[in-house]
Amino acid sequence: MNISIIEGALAVLINQFFGGAYLTGYFLWMGASSFFIGLFGSIPFLANTLQLLTLSFSHRLKSRKQIIVPLMWTARTSILLFAVFPAIKHGLLLAYLLYFYIQIAGALSAPLWQSWMSDLVPKDMIGSYFGFRNLIHGAVQIPAMFLAGAILDSLGENWKGFGTLFLIAGSLGALNGYFLKIQYEPPYKPREASVSITKAVKFLLKEEHFKNFLFGFAFWNFAIGVGTVYINVMLLKEVEFSYLQISVLNAVGMFIGTLFQPFWGKLGDRYGFQYFLKVCLWIHAIVILLWTLTPRSFLYVFFLQIIIGIFVTAGTSQLVFYTLMYTAPSSLKTEAFSVFNSLSNLSLFAGSLVASVLVASLENISLPFGISAIRLTMFISFFLRASAAYIISRMDLGTPQKVDSLIQAVKESFFSGTVPWIRERLNTLNIFRRKR
Repeated sequence: MNISIIEGALAVLINQFFGGAYLTGYFLWMGASSFFIGLFGSIPFLANTLQLLTLSFSHRLKSRKQIIVPLMWTARTSILLFAVFPAIKHGLLLAYLLYFYIQIAGALSAPLWQSWMSDLVPKDMIGSYFGFRNLIHGAVQIPAMFLAGAILDSLGENWKGFGTLFLIAGSLGALNGYFLKIQYEPPYKPREASVSITKAVKFLLKEEHFKNFLFGFAFWNFAIGVGTVYINVMLLKEVEFSYLQISVLNAVGMFIGTLFQPFWGKLGDRYGFQYFLKVCLWIHAIVILLWTLTPRSFLYVFFLQIIIGIFVTAGTSQLVFYTLMYTAPSSLKTEAFSVFNSLSNLSLFAGSLVASVLVASLENISLPFGISAIRLTMFISFFLRASAAYIISRMDLGTPQKVDSLIQAVKESFFSGTVPWIRERLNTLNIFRRKR
């Protein structure tokens, strides 16, 4: 499992040099319109709807690695090409198409990787292992954020600046493929995987907890899609932050999230993930309202990133994954991951597309109170998120252990479980030893 930590750390580095505000800035520098930026933001969601295709061939595989390794190696190494697109005719279109391919490769690999990890990690260690894995990844990600932002601010928004970031990311992609190749994979024996996609979906929808989880988060992810696409655009164009400032702020959120990764994992292992997921959803809904009210204040966004780190980066994002692993039927795990991820990303794509249309239609119109089209879209997203959080909070996602005192549960998780556990793991982890 240690090799998985190294491989994941490399993937985190790749995402820092090729993604987020830097990729948004790259497309803006290439001349992309507001509508195009919205479409760019929706590409990952559209591509991830293809995860359902994994069901059509997963039962024929002898190993999940035979698909994951070539797909992800070519996708991540091809990032090198983004350094030369600005010098090529129709480079913007070519960059758009290659980015689409990279997202498709990730989409087809994701459910197989989740199934792989589900077999590799013992069920009673899911929260603990991934909490520690994410702790290490956060420690890698934070300095990478500073470095990427400093490189771009130093070299400028030009071929030299963006090209340097993408050359680093593509080189790391080649190394990442090597660690994927040597990562141990338990024997792959997909049970009932020979059923058709239609039959698999019908079987999964008979599982009450999974069905509630599936449709509840379809609505939630639509609401997320409406409000998330233009956050980086707002920070760059309206709030007028530099790339280094954005990197520092993202690092704050990631650092706080890193500290709380083991917290939510241990708390979920002890009491069940469902209860705490519902709590985090309400906070996550409020976050987009706080983004809507963002002034030109570094300190305001600094404290907002602390909230995001605790309740979104460490909270919602991880608890959704943990709860899915808990609710997915053991006989059809790959199918369950594929169905959930496909519907979730279809919802995110639909929400992003709605946001793109709204911003493109309203950006040249004088809106009441001087609010921008981007902020109005975020305000709409807040009401959608609040509605989704309310619906999910009333759903049955399984029966977690009763929590007599939330304060006592928090204290027990952080001081009695998480702190000693992190100390022990940091002292004993041999990250270069391959563990089977």
